[in-house]
Amino acid sequence: MRYIKQPQVVSCDGNNTFQHVTQNIVMRVQEEGWPAVKEYARDFDNYKGSFYVSQEETNQALSSLPSSIRSALERAITNVRIFHKRQKEMFQPILCPIEKGVTASLRFLPVRRAAIYTPAGRYPLPSTAIMGIVPAQEAGVQEVVLFSPPTKEGKLAPVIAATAALLGIKEVWALGGAHGVAAMATGAGPIKKVDMIVGPGNAYVTEAKRILSGIVGIDGLAGPSEVLIIADNTAHPLWLAADIAAQSEHDPMATSTLLCTDEDIAIQTLKKLNKLLETLPTANIAKQAWETNGTIAVCSLKEAIIECNKLAPEHLQLCVDTPENVLGACTSYGAAFLGNWTPVPFGDYIAGTNHTLPTSNRARYAGGLWTGTFLRPMTSLHIDGNGAELLAEDGMNLAHIEGLAAHSLSMALRRNRP
Repeated sequence: MRYIKQPQVVSCDGNNTFQHVTQNIVMRVQEEGWPAVKEYARDFDNYKGSFYVSQEETNQALSSLPSSIRSALERAITNVRIFHKRQKEMFQPILCPIEKGVTASLRFLPVRRAAIYTPAGRYPLPSTAIMGIVPAQEAGVQEVVLFSPPTKEGKLAPVIAATAALLGIKEVWALGGAHGVAAMATGAGPIKKVDMIVGPGNAYVTEAKRILSGIVGIDGLAGPSEVLIIADNTAHPLWLAADIAAQSEHDPMATSTLLCTDEDIAIQTLKKLNKLLETLPTANIAKQAWETNGTIAVCSLKEAIIECNKLAPEHLQLCVDTPENVLGACTSYGAAFLGNWTPVPFGDYIAGTNHTLPTSNRARYAGGLWTGTFLRPMTSLHIDGNGAELLAEDGMNLAHIEGLAAHSLSMALRRNRP
């Protein structure tokens, strides 16, 4: 593998201040409840208004939404719903005979109450609301809550409020940050405790989810966004440059990697990307991310696949002649995008797949947000007298090995039927 552009070497000072700050926020909310939540909202967001967002406000935001944006949101909701509704079909109850008189079964039930965090930092992200709410609804979650930080104007971002109305969400809170996560997880003040919190956020939100993950279910821990693009001589340099820029503009820490089998394509992509980063409205962020974390290398297709499986990228984009064949050899990625006509942004917004995905090498053992995230597999077992008699002796022997006398007795009493 020959590198044309490598990431900068950035020294790490081991600063984990945000972890200590988040720990203190979570502890105070756990101990003091709603007063601490309101204090942090005032300190961090300069917010003193009502945290509950009424349906009247969300409906008003929807009525004020430009028709082009409403149409785009409705199409995104439809497509995401189609894909996630189909996912629910996988979760059929199972009734499984084991031995004579022994039957095991499995069913799937949704969590009762789930909170969807929707970031609204540099820009509000209604797409993230869709990606969290639709799978929860399709899973059958009874109570779906949306929470998102207030704007500088002191209210929920109108496009997020409008999205909540489109999705039929009745409980919406203008609340964000680690204190918002803690409020949802513990049930602070007027907020009822939730069973699960999903959705990406900044370092403080992510750390709060990590701290509270023993109290509440979470979808995962989101890090800076990533894309790995594998390209051959069928790829278009300008398209590749735009795809890299699209990833880089997410965040100054976003990572973009292009592994190309064609040296000329790789060099042309770098030239076009450098020009693009001079004119892009988001160039300030994109250029910083690319210069710090960007990579272009020339290699064989086999080397690119090996690198993919090692990195386990959040997004895998295959700009190659036969993407389906290459995908078969790739075993670790959050979501794959096949062919030159399928850049990551289609998946981010409108095409139906979910954009909340594992980062930081977690695709080795975890997947993205989907309908199954909100479903719990629950097993049951039924044994009749014949089954108990057949199983008891071996069960007792295992109990004796483990030194659990009452376990053995419990089974022994069922061995000889009255």
